[in-house]
Parts: sequence; C-alpha cells; structure tokens
Amino acid sequence: MLNLLASHLETSFFKRHLLFLAATVVTVLFVGYNFGTFDEAMHIPFLKAAADPTLYNGDPMIGLHRIYYSYFWSFFVPVLRAGWLEPTLFVVHLATIYLTFWAVWDVSETLFHNALTSLLAVLGFIVPHFSFSGFPVFEFAPLSRTFVLPFLLIAVNQFFKGRVPLAFLIAGLMYNIHVVSVNFVMAMFGLACLLEWNRIGWKKILLGGALFLLSALPVLLWKASGDPVDFTPRPEWVDFLNKTIFFHLFDMISPTYPETWVIAFGGVSAVILFFIALPHSKARPESDSYTVVTARNFMYAGIIVVLVDLFTVYFLPVTIIIQSQIIRVGLWILILSYLFTADYIAKLYEERAFSRSGFFILSSIFILSPTPILVLAALAFVKLVHNRNILRGAASAAPLVITITYAIVWLMGFWRIGIHIYGEYTPWVDVQVWARENTAKEARFITPPEKWGVQESDWRVHSERASVGTLSEILVAAFLPGYEVEWITRFEQIAPGSLAQMNGKYFDNIQFVEEAYYSLDSPALEKIACRYNAQYAVLEKPNTRSLPIAYENEEYTLYDLRQTTCP
Repeated sequence: MLNLLASHLETSFFKRHLLFLAATVVTVLFVGYNFGTFDEAMHIPFLKAAADPTLYNGDPMIGLHRIYYSYFWSFFVPVLRAGWLEPTLFVVHLATIYLTFWAVWDVSETLFHNALTSLLAVLGFIVPHFSFSGFPVFEFAPLSRTFVLPFLLIAVNQFFKGRVPLAFLIAGLMYNIHVVSVNFVMAMFGLACLLEWNRIGWKKILLGGALFLLSALPVLLWKASGDPVDFTPRPEWVDFLNKTIFFHLFDMISPTYPETWVIAFGGVSAVILFFIALPHSKARPESDSYTVVTARNFMYAGIIVVLVDLFTVYFLPVTIIIQSQIIRVGLWILILSYLFTADYIAKLYEERAFSRSGFFILSSIFILSPTPILVLAALAFVKLVHNRNILRGAASAAPLVITITYAIVWLMGFWRIGIHIYGEYTPWVDVQVWARENTAKEARFITPPEKWGVQESDWRVHSERASVGTLSEILVAAFLPGYEVEWITRFEQIAPGSLAQMNGKYFDNIQFVEEAYYSLDSPALEKIACRYNAQYAVLEKPNTRSLPIAYENEEYTLYDLRQTTCP
C-alpha cells in the first residue's frame, strides 16, 4: 500500500506538490509560529533600527548589527516601512518550508531512485529533530539560516548530479544571505572534491571555485571592509560564553547538566544511524554508487567539523572558529542521517524484514521522535526482539513514549502550539506596545534582563525602545569578543551578583538573573536611571516599588522615573 502511494506521488507532479503543501501546513501547525522570539528577538530590532535610525537611541546592542554579514534582512526594510512586515515574513516562512520539502524529495530521488524512500524522507522532516547544536530543520519563524536551507539542498542535489559548477554557484549566491550555513556546505563540497577529484575533474572544481567567489563577491567585499578575521585564542571569552547561555554549543555536554545529553547523544546517534544505513543504500541495484559515496564524504566532512569544534573549544579556542559556531554543522549531519535512515526503513519494508508491529514502531519513532536517540533505540529493539506479543505491546506503547517526550519539551517552555503572525499578545508584549505608543522614541528603559526565550520576545522587539541591558545580548556578543566587557558593567548594575553565580545551566542562570534584578529597591533603580539616562523601569508583579506608576497590566508594572533627582 505504501509503495503504491509513493508510486502515485512520484508519477504525479500535482499529487507530489500536494504532499509538500500538506507537510508544510502540518509542520507549521505542529511547530507553531511566533513572530519576534528566539533569534528573531535580535534581528527584528536590527531591522527596525535600519528602517528608522531614530529608534533605540544609545542602545549598545543595536550597534552589533554591523557584525552580521548578510543581505537577508535588507530586503525587508521597504516592507517594514510599508507596514507589511509580519504577514510578509509569515508568507516567506511558509514558502521556505514548502521549498525545503520539495528539495528533500529531489535529493532523495537523486540519491536512491526510490519513491518510498522519498515519501518517508518528507514525512521524516515534518516534526523537529535535534542533533549537535540543537537547531532543528524548521524553526518558529523565518531567519536567514532557514531561508537558505532549501537553496543549499538544491545545491547539494546539483553536486550529486555531477553539476558541480552549478552547485558552487548556488552556494555562492546563498553566501550573501547566511555565511555560516554555506561554510558547512563548502566544507562538504571541499572534502568531496578532494577525495573524488579524479572522477569530478579539476576543470569542474576550478570553475566551481571561480563561480563561488564571483557569486559571493558582495558579502566578501563587505567583510573585507569590516572587521578582520581574528585567529587570536580567547579561552576567557569561551568560558564566559559557556557559563552564560552557550554551554550546549561549546562545551556541549556535562555529567551535571543532563539537559545537554539529548543534544550531544542525539548527534552521535544520527551519525551511527547514517553508517548503519549506508551499506544497504550502496547495495541497492537502482542507486548510483557515486552519489552514495559523495554523501558519505559529506558526512565525513561533518564529523571532521565536529572534531575541529571539540578541539578548538577544549584546547585552542581560536576566535574565528568560536565565532562561526561550527557545531551547527549538526543540522547537516541530521539531514544526511535522516535521508539514509528513510532509505533503510523503506528497504526493510520492501523486504518484509519486520512484522507489521515492528515496522510501525520503527517508522512512527522515525517520523515523530524529536531525537535520533529514540530512532536508534527503536531500530535496535525491532532487530533484537522477535516475540510478536512483545512487539505488539511496544507498538501500543510507542505513541505514549512520543507523547511523554513532547510533554517534557512543552514543560521546559521550548514549544508552544499556535500561529502568532504578529507575535503572541501576552502581558509582556502588552507593556512593550504601551511603551511604543506612549513614550518618546529616545526613551530608555530598565527592563527585566532575563525576559527572552525560544517562545518569548526580547524587550526591544515590540517596544522599539532601548534597554539598559539584557541577558539576550549575549546572543550577538558571541560574534564579537570584547563586547562582553562593557556589557558586564551594565549587567552588574541591573542584576548584581548574578554573573558570579552562573554555571552554564540555562534555567539556573535565568533564576539567578531574575532574583538579582528583583533585589533592586527603589533607590537602586533610581541610581541606575541616573547613570544610564533611563526614564522608565518595568517590573513583574508581585514585585512593587514606591515609584510613580505610568502603566500596569495584570502581570507588569511600568514605573515613571523621569522625576528622579540625579546628583
């Protein structure tokens, strides 16, 4: 039955694209959409400042925009000025996901020439999965890295097809949108060219390199006129990033930090799954052995990048490598792993290697589990257990295991279902909107510094007003060593003593910062207001201060500090 469905999809352009459309809709409904949260919490203020330079007067964080070498957000400046930013971003998000599913199908067809594999590959990317670095294929809103993904998959597909110059050309164009993502693809292309130069041919390789440089020229020239590449080792800077909010990206794993285990072991499991599936894909009579070998070399490149990252973090923390956050190559390791695992599952299904219960366990965990760890465990289980009653029992329990997994993610606050094209209107957003509509553009605010998250906006997003300091600034400080020196001075004023307590654990750190901020009494807030020329302070209830109230809602109070007498 599955083979028949896959065959219909393969032979019908219309039905195939209905699948991509349905997968897009399900993905967005499942993952959710929330404007202005996670990494958009930084980029939206940058965009608004670019469209209106009078915003965020004197906010040091806005100056960090210069270190993002990307033209992606520049295209949205006229859209923002026209008042169409939020719906336009939502449409771009939908289109990007749709194109990604289309590209996944095409890459799978090129690699395996098997419709069932392509169908399973598309289904396998509908829900988020997490490998090294913790970045899923689809996120909560559009970013430059999500926008380039379908085009980089197209470039990878062209490389598999032997159109190496075209692959380099596409990668070069995308370099102008998101440098880091393209660097990973170039690492994969580079290793494949090195190991397969005799087959590919040096003429194609040289032409590809020239086309890449030509198409990437705009951002390369921009970078050449900006900050120089920094090869300085900075162990203290890496330690600072680790103890604040970047532990999972750099140190990655700790015996005392179990939340990181899923990410690190998920990456390892993805690699193992790939190499389990690889021999079976190579043995397929319809598969092209050259493309499978190239995919293997791509995986080798990903593994090498991970090893370089580990060596850099623990032994030689070179600035440019830390800035590049190269552990993000885990996304490509995940993509390659799931493509080949889909082919392996399709092959097992065609060979009737498992009972119906066994196939249900493996396929449902593959499609729905957020971590490759469970996929590897399911594969081991169905291979080792042959008792039909046990398999039926496990098949009945599989949905419960998946549900529990997502319940944990939900309780951690990393997942919230809902489509919020303009951002979820919470009391936190409400107080920002009031500030935007009722205060001068040059106003500066003392704000709860910990208020930012995967599903929560930074103060600057909706308020369009400057903040004295926030923990979220570390997101961009990780790309500019030295910024933290000035930031620490400000942060110690608004969250005194919290930095000394930080241990790298995200939830602990949030608590430390929150407790430190609310230890500030009225005179302390007034002192900060004088030092940083702030006119307002925002506090979350039930914390109250003996200061004039400008606005309040059910969760927040905004205090007016404009009458503060400064020495």
